Amino acid sequence: MELAEPSANGGRTLWCQLPAITKSGILSQLSIQAKKKQEAMFEVITSEASYLRSLNILVKHFMSCPEFNCDSSQSVLSKRDKHLLFSDLLPVLQCSERFLADLERRWQENIVISDICDIILSHAEKHFDVYIKYCSHQLYQERTLKELKGSNLAFTEVLRRLESSPACQNLSMHSFLMLPMQRITRLPLLVDAIYRRIDFTCPQFEICKMALATLNKIVQECNEGARKMERYEEMLSVSRQLEFKEVKAIPLISSTRWLVKRGEFLRFSWKEGAETKLTFGRKINKTTVNLFLFTDLLLIAKKKGEECYHVIDYCLRNMAQLTDLDADIFMSKGETGKNLLLLTMLQNHENKTNEIILQCNSDSDRTRWIDAITPKISDNPDEIIYEEWDCPQVQVIHPYTAQQNDELNLQFADVVNVLRKMADVRSRYNWFQRKILISKA
Repeated sequence: MELAEPSANGGRTLWCQLPAITKSGILSQLSIQAKKKQEAMFEVITSEASYLRSLNILVKHFMSCPEFNCDSSQSVLSKRDKHLLFSDLLPVLQCSERFLADLERRWQENIVISDICDIILSHAEKHFDVYIKYCSHQLYQERTLKELKGSNLAFTEVLRRLESSPACQNLSMHSFLMLPMQRITRLPLLVDAIYRRIDFTCPQFEICKMALATLNKIVQECNEGARKMERYEEMLSVSRQLEFKEVKAIPLISSTRWLVKRGEFLRFSWKEGAETKLTFGRKINKTTVNLFLFTDLLLIAKKKGEECYHVIDYCLRNMAQLTDLDADIFMSKGETGKNLLLLTMLQNHENKTNEIILQCNSDSDRTRWIDAITPKISDNPDEIIYEEWDCPQVQVIHPYTAQQNDELNLQFADVVNVLRKMADVRSRYNWFQRKILISKA
C-alpha cells in the first residue's frame, strides 16, 4: 500500500525511483527495454494496490457506515436498496486482495521482478468472473442510486456528509462504485504494455499472450453482461406497453430476444375494388402505426394512450420483407408519396400473406429500416451473408490454428456463429480450413 501512495510529483512511485533499486546499481546493467518491462510490471502492482485502497474506502467508509446498517433504527436504506448498491462488492474486494497478495509475494522475491503474467493468467481464469457479475448488475446499481438521491432526502444528506470526508478526496460514491468496471477494462492495457516489451523467443511470451487474451475475453463478457441487462430491462418496459387485444397474444420476454429498432410510420390503405394489389381504389386512408423490430420478431401496433400500444399484426423477422415503393401511384391520386415502403409479411399471425404500404419521415429512416429488416445480399452468387440474428451456429470438431491475421484460433468444442459462407466451403471436415469469415459466439 505504501508503494501506491502518490510520489512528490503527484504520481505513483516508479520502479526506477525505489531506494532499493537506485542503491543496488542494477539500473546500469539493464537495457532500456528491460527497464520499461520492469516499469510495466511494477505499474500493475502499484495500480492494484491503489485500486484496493479505494475499494476499502468504498466498503469501510460508505457501505459500513451506521446509517446504511439496515438492522439499525436509524438506517436510511432498505435491505433491498442496500443489496442493489453493494451486494456484488465484497467478492470483488476479496478478489483484489488475493491478487495483490500474490503480486506482492512475487515482488518480495527479488527487486528485479521475474514475471507476473503467470499470476495474472491464473487469477483471471479462476477468480475474475466476479467482475462479470458486478458489471452485469451495474445498471440496477446506478438506477437505485439515482432513485435514492431523487426521492430519499435522509439518504441524500448522509451521502453528502460521507462524500465531504477527506478520505474520499472529493470523489462521489458513484465514482467509487464505478471502480471495478474501470479496473477490469484497464488491466488488458497494462498487460499489453508488458507484452510489447517481451521478446517473442522468451518463454514468458506465450504466457503473457494468454493472459492478455483471457483478460480481453473477460472484458468482452463484462460488456456483454451489461448489455444483456440493459436489453432485458428494455424488453420488460416494452412488453408492458404492448397489448394483444386484436390478435393472439405471444410471450415477448426471452433470453435471446431484444428490441433492435422501433419507429412511427404513416400507413396507407385503400378500399376494395383495386385492379391489382398495388393499385388504389377511390379513396386512400391514412393511419399512424408503430413498428417494433426484435431480434426474431416484427410487430405492428397502434398507439392507444400515452404509453400503450395495441398489436394489430406480427410475424417472424425472417418472414418479413421491406422494399422501396414507386411513388408514381400516389401522385396519380394527388397524394404525396415520398419515402414509401412496401412491407410484406409472408406469414403473419394468421399464417397469411399481408402487404402494407408505409411512409417514413425521411429518406434516412427508410434506408435504415430496409437495412434492418431485409438481409444483405452478396454480389457473389456463390456467397451467402447471414445477419447475426439469422446466422447458423456450428461447433468445432477439429482445432484450427490461424494462418493469417484476420483468422481465428479455434479449439475443439468452440461454438461459433457463421456470418459469411464462401462457395469453396463444401464439407464439415474442411469447414475451418477454408477462407470463411466467422466470429466467436
